Amino acid sequence: MVDFQCGEIRQDASYSLDEFRKRTGLKHAALRTARSNGLNVIYRHNRAYVLGEDWLKYLKSQSENPERASA
Repeated sequence: MVDFQCGEIRQDASYSLDEFRKRTGLKHAALRTARSNGLNVIYRHNRAYVLGEDWLKYLKSQSENPERASA
């Protein structure tokens, strides 16, 4: 049984890219845009991960720079 709410990203957790997409609801194009706008994705052992703290920093940076958020 999975114990999380849709959209819940914890600052102290890491997520595989697939799990991250499920939790945030981001589609491939939206994730690509987020990455090009500064979201850090870590690649290790042929896998991609997003740290919760990086996602929260990214969201904060986008709210402080609204012109980048629409790009």
